[in-house]
Amino acid sequence: MNKKLLSIIASATLFSNLALADENSGFFIGADAAWMHAQVKSELKHKNTKQNFNGDISGNIPSFGLKLGYRLNENHRIYAGYNYSDEFSDFIKTPKIQIEGDFTTHKFLTGYDFTPKLFEKTRAVLGVYGGYARTDLTLKTSFLSLSQNFDGYFYGAKIGALYDLTPHNEIELGFKAEQIHYNSRNFYQNKVGSNFYDPKQTNYGVYLGYNYKF
Repeated sequence: MNKKLLSIIASATLFSNLALADENSGFFIGADAAWMHAQVKSELKHKNTKQNFNGDISGNIPSFGLKLGYRLNENHRIYAGYNYSDEFSDFIKTPKIQIEGDFTTHKFLTGYDFTPKLFEKTRAVLGVYGGYARTDLTLKTSFLSLSQNFDGYFYGAKIGALYDLTPHNEIELGFKAEQIHYNSRNFYQNKVGSNFYDPKQTNYGVYLGYNYKF
């Protein structure tokens, strides 16, 4: 009798769990492209003269990303990804020379999206993300060109909308903003006497993405 009762309870529990399983859960892969405005705040410090120069530069950059994630249910998803920001250039002006700064950035990230339903095939997207960033920085003058890697951490947020094209295909459109904090590094200070000090990079712009849901 006890065994039969336990069997009934176990069967009922299994059926209940299957009934509660969310049909909207599962893995997904995605890609996105963004057009971002980038601003880098920093200073150039010279070790001999002790002078500080404004090292701010800015520009517009395309950014491309890939991600792999899991939909916990219709309203929540998590993912990991890689983003590449193409080179942008600007000029740092000092009293004697003009310095061109070129930036190319690689980012490895994890993120979370809240995706509440708005209409039949449309959901909002409110997301946060962050991770590790590495930027290849080149400073060039008319007589010298030097390159060095800066690494650090970054965090960002996005807002947008998801639209279901089919049960397995969706597109995403929105706006995102992020900030990168780099480690302070001596930029060839022993050779040229300058330090690109404590750079911080802010990016913001629109993005368009596509996801395939398994």
